[in-house]
Amino acid sequence: MSTRARRTYSYLTRCAGELRTAIELIETSVQQLQDRGQLMSDYRGEPLDDVLQQFTQSSDAAKDLGGELHGQLSTAYSAIGRVAYKEQPAEQQSPTDS
Repeated sequence: MSTRARRTYSYLTRCAGELRTAIELIETSVQQLQDRGQLMSDYRGEPLDDVLQQFTQSSDAAKDLGGELHGQLSTAYSAIGRVAYKEQPAEQQSPTDS
């Protein structure tokens, strides 16, 4: 159980750590499109500047949340590494333990 939990937390921690990078790549792409004049507001007609401001604010908040998630998952990963467990004899393990 502990090994499986550690692997799962390790994977989730890596994913959360990569979240910030993924968001930054999206921001860079949007900025490049804006610099080339290739962006426009959609059919709802909101001004492009307003839409881009909402995008920037939301992206910044998402990066912050991703950082917080990474920190919490890192803490949980470290904690699960310190959890000791008693192994059951093979004949007593349930079929779902394997």
